[in-house]
Amino acid sequence: MTSRIRFWFGLAALGTALLAPPAWARCRITNETKYSFTVESGNTSNQRIGAHTSTSIDSGKIIAKSDDGKGVGGACRDGDEIVIREEKGVLMILPKK
Repeated sequence: MTSRIRFWFGLAALGTALLAPPAWARCRITNETKYSFTVESGNTSNQRIGAHTSTSIDSGKIIAKSDDGKGVGGACRDGDEIVIREEKGVLMILPKK
């Protein structure tokens, strides 16, 4: 009887682990500007993205501040791909196409 309980408990644990969504939530961000940013997103702060680079950040509300004092804000969801662009001196966070 004990081996049957262990078997079913193990099978249930394995099924739960395989069907559970991933614990991390990420989105991809590309910086097309000449500025480097410190990014706060989700519950994580001090994520860095350099000029003309891409990286993954936690999904959620985004606040990006450059060393020069420029800032931009927005949001991303799990799996989103976004881009930071500067047009006519204004920084924008846009969906990547």
